[in-house]
Amino acid sequence: MRLSAQPVRRLPVASLVAARIAYAINWLNIGALFYLMSPDLRAGVSGLGTLTASFYLGVGLMQIPGGILAAHYGPKRTVTTGMLISSLAVLGTSISTTLPEVAILRFVVGSGMALVFAPMVVLVTRLVGNQSGVGAGLVNSAFDVGGLLGLFGWILIATNTGWRPSLAMSGSLGVVCALVVFVLVPRDETDNRFRISVVRLTQVLRKRTLVQLGLGALGANLGSVLISSFMVFYLQSQLQQTGAIAGLVTSLEVVLPIATSVWGGRFDDRTRKPKRILVASGLGVVVALVACSISTLLGASIGAFIGGVAVGPASTVAFAAARDLGGVEKEYESLVIGWVNSISLTGSVWPPIVFSYLADLYGYSAAWLGGSALSLLFLIPLLFLANGAKRD
Repeated sequence: MRLSAQPVRRLPVASLVAARIAYAINWLNIGALFYLMSPDLRAGVSGLGTLTASFYLGVGLMQIPGGILAAHYGPKRTVTTGMLISSLAVLGTSISTTLPEVAILRFVVGSGMALVFAPMVVLVTRLVGNQSGVGAGLVNSAFDVGGLLGLFGWILIATNTGWRPSLAMSGSLGVVCALVVFVLVPRDETDNRFRISVVRLTQVLRKRTLVQLGLGALGANLGSVLISSFMVFYLQSQLQQTGAIAGLVTSLEVVLPIATSVWGGRFDDRTRKPKRILVASGLGVVVALVACSISTLLGASIGAFIGGVAVGPASTVAFAAARDLGGVEKEYESLVIGWVNSISLTGSVWPPIVFSYLADLYGYSAAWLGGSALSLLFLIPLLFLANGAKRD
């Protein structure tokens, strides 16, 4: 019976992986396309900083509401709704004409995407036999595949079609994937008697371990945010590289975690010691940003390579540990992951603004070094995380 049930579960997992790929394309392709968008929007690196911050504000603030919605209505409904909201906003971006319009729509894109991640991790984890590390690793690796397409593939598409048709294509892809998830993923098994408890919600949000995991994830995620958002524009505008080369170099940041995300999840499932992995990954990201400060194509390539290797395990382990260490009912699993993700992503709002300010005022080398210092700062709370914390 187990053998006959296995193929049935592969289709739902595949649909969720496909949705995550489309999700990642729409998350990252603005950074890749901004060099083409900037003349129409009449904006430079500060404009890119505004769009990046607006997106992360939406995706960060809506993590907790997304977790509450998943707890009340079920993860499948929440994932589908979030995919539709974000994809329709991307379609709106394709016809926008001013920077403020795009900034508002990027906030909506981020808000929609906030509803997707945590419940998707829960769904995939359940479908692969409740292996938290493998579930989070699959979701993160799918993001990295989409990141490769968004950062490299979409530059090639936009170069030939223009940035507006390329965004219309990625938005439409997201809508299609949302509909496929709706059809293929089993319906939510919700308990109509379940109600969100304000007391229980407060207990979850006050868990020190979850806050530490969120800040640790921020330390590694900050480097990924800066490299994936600014590297293409930096290479094209400052080092006069072609769009294809800029996209290829930047895509190292998302290609390499395809392997390291799953490896990090498997290693964490075996060792049950997330602290060591998170600290090592965070230090790797710090080194990556220092390498990016060397104003050459080689320096940028080394930085993106190291950052790609380092960030994969951190993102997987932080969310797997949040689910395992949360000690909550299954209805609250999405909320636990969403809270850790909220800390990481809301904290990513202001670094792009600081980065663009430093780049405008002192140059990109100072901006990359400033990013490395911030990343190192957020690793400090991890030093107080219990290494051998008990898991359920």
